[in-house]
Amino acid sequence: MNLDELQSVQSRERQTDQLQQLRATFYTEAGEFIAQLREERSRAAQRADDPFDAPEVNHLTDVINTAEQTIEAIYERRVGKIVKMASLAAADMPMEEDGLTKEERSLFETMVQAIKDNRNHVLDVISGEN
Repeated sequence: MNLDELQSVQSRERQTDQLQQLRATFYTEAGEFIAQLREERSRAAQRADDPFDAPEVNHLTDVINTAEQTIEAIYERRVGKIVKMASLAAADMPMEEDGLTKEERSLFETMVQAIKDNRNHVLDVISGEN
């Protein structure tokens, strides 16, 4: 994984209302990429005379910040799409579940169940059973 791949994923997510296919391990790999960058920055800081003014350290800090912001933007965009999917799934409407990461699948399943439980509760209240 690299910054270009992250930015490409972000761009694809922005271009459509459909959830884009991601590897199930996308967020794990993104975390490993960030950890790698932090290790590289730490080594660069150890080599530098002044780590706070070293161009390589500053560049790596910028890359880390950009990567983190990009991953967060991807996640936020995808969560919006997952909420829509969960609403459709809870209403037993056909929808495509492919492309979810491990973390997103867990969120999706939790939301579907919560929506179904809440609907049943509301229907019970309306019918006077609760």
